[in-house]
Amino acid sequence: MKLNPKAKNIFFQVSAILILLSAIAYNFDLTVGRYAMIIGVAGFAASVFTTPYPGKSIRGKRLFNIQVFAVLLMAVSAYLMFVNMSEWVVILLIASLLTLYCSIVLPRAYKEEQEEEEKKNK
Repeated sequence: MKLNPKAKNIFFQVSAILILLSAIAYNFDLTVGRYAMIIGVAGFAASVFTTPYPGKSIRGKRLFNIQVFAVLLMAVSAYLMFVNMSEWVVILLIASLLTLYCSIVLPRAYKEEQEEEEKKNK
């Protein structure tokens, strides 16, 4: 079953918001926060892993690999949340900063690659 890009983007955004809400909910109800984090990270990982980098540039592939590493850090953060270790906050912060960086730079890298390809074909 293939989802259209708009549905994947909505799924990606909902998962990211769920991760944020789970971090907030953890302060009020541990169980809700934990399970919401697992669901959010699973959805986020599914959307990242099913949307590989479409280009061929080394920079874009490196950025995509950084994004995959950030998803793995989110999974580690969810595990640490389950075992009541307070380090999950730091791991989640690092993962969110990496994800933010990749979400800004990755589209730019792909756009630059497309422009170079157009110049090469002319």
